[in-house]
Amino acid sequence: MKFEAHFFKRQVPLLLLVILLIMAIRSSIIEPFRIPTRSMLPGLMMGDFLFANKFEYGFHIPFSESFANAPIYLGGTTMPKRGDVVIFTPPEAGQESLYIKRIIGLPGDKIEFQHKQLWLNGVMVQKFEVTGDERNSILNHPGFDPEDRYNKEKLHLYHETIDHHTYTILEDESFESMRNEQELVIPENHYFVLGDNRDDTRDSRVFGVISFNSIRGRAFVVWLSYRVSMNDSHWSFRAERIGKLIR
Repeated sequence: MKFEAHFFKRQVPLLLLVILLIMAIRSSIIEPFRIPTRSMLPGLMMGDFLFANKFEYGFHIPFSESFANAPIYLGGTTMPKRGDVVIFTPPEAGQESLYIKRIIGLPGDKIEFQHKQLWLNGVMVQKFEVTGDERNSILNHPGFDPEDRYNKEKLHLYHETIDHHTYTILEDESFESMRNEQELVIPENHYFVLGDNRDDTRDSRVFGVISFNSIRGRAFVVWLSYRVSMNDSHWSFRAERIGKLIR
């Protein structure tokens, strides 16, 4: 018994050190995140688990966002780019709430929406509709809409391009919101973000721009994907999505 107590006493500090190291890595280097909503369809699906690069925009002291209310960076920072998919704390929620959206506008940019058409600094952002087999392949994926939320006849997919960065967005002609008629200039150190599922998302059109300090990291890869249907509790594992790079 004495040996076991002595062994346990010796292992506790090591165990605590390992836990602290894991927490420090999660705070400053890489952090897992689960997609809880449909806001980033079609590229990211509910039930996707991904990793976020925490030092993409600069290395910060572990846990500094907790005790200083903002990350304390070492060696300077790098500005996020248009098209980056980021995880952040939204202005409308507490520190424990995390959203994932795509950066569309940088500090000083002028953003406009006219009938679902995005304009950036007075230039219409190009988008081209996805049709045929490619459209059918996306909309008929079992992870796209397992609960039949959408009328697929009213869905439109587009390849949108900003700064030579092309990604796919989703629009639903069933919805037309006043938030699609907006114009603003982004203030210093802030960013305008949108969900790729443009008509089923809470983004900067609702809660405003986000600050640099609210960004937790850039999402870069899916490492696990599964979904449990709310209708019949059916569990589905999506192996083909593992390793998918986020663009």
